[in-house]
Amino acid sequence: MRLFHATALVASLVLSLVLPLGVTADENAEVKRRIEASLGSSGQPVRVTEVSPSQIPGVVEVVVNGAERFFASEDGRYLIAGDMYEMQATGPVNVIDKRLESVREALFKELDDAQLVSFTAKDEKAELIVFTDPSCGYCRRLQGDMETLNNAGITIHYLAYPRAGADSEPGQQMQQIWCASDRQKAMNDAKLRGRLSERVQVRSTCGSVVGEQYRLGAQAGVRGTPAVFTLDGRQLGGYMPADRLIETLGLGG
Repeated sequence: MRLFHATALVASLVLSLVLPLGVTADENAEVKRRIEASLGSSGQPVRVTEVSPSQIPGVVEVVVNGAERFFASEDGRYLIAGDMYEMQATGPVNVIDKRLESVREALFKELDDAQLVSFTAKDEKAELIVFTDPSCGYCRRLQGDMETLNNAGITIHYLAYPRAGADSEPGQQMQQIWCASDRQKAMNDAKLRGRLSERVQVRSTCGSVVGEQYRLGAQAGVRGTPAVFTLDGRQLGGYMPADRLIETLGLGG
């Protein structure tokens, strides 16, 4: 498997026009050009990668740079930057999160195992993808639960998601973790001791990996850490105590 090369994340966007339904290919191209010009007026590089109908007539879903998703009116006068829920008999379902499940599953299949920091269960019964940041308190709590989770048969595969960006102080620490001779120990050091016991010389390849995984997190819809996913793309939420996570995966009892 290889590490997916995701497109750049746009930090802030302003929407003034979206693609109406039923246009020709030429009109499609022209409207996308106008969208990109409008969104790019802030100076950020912008590419409209998808415009599609939503479940609500007159509302479209817009994907920018392959990562940021919005709902908007067909005429482009209104932008909905929040979540949309479908009221099902079993409870509310987040429309974008549900749609992202297949996207995540495809992304996770492309991951290079050698670029992950994995804590592998000896008697593996489940695998989870977790986007993490050592400066995150709940990420540290999850790390503290690692022995219990591994003993229950749960393997954790960590990807880097420094919330302040790949070049931030946590991002630089994650580059050290990914360059360490023992990544598992470095991850433990960073989260449970606040510093690495090994002096690590950071190579450019480690910075590239952290940057790629950060952008991958944006594509997967990560909003905070820890972000916990099954291999088939279902989001289990953020941190939950070990016994609850074990039960959620059907491994209790």
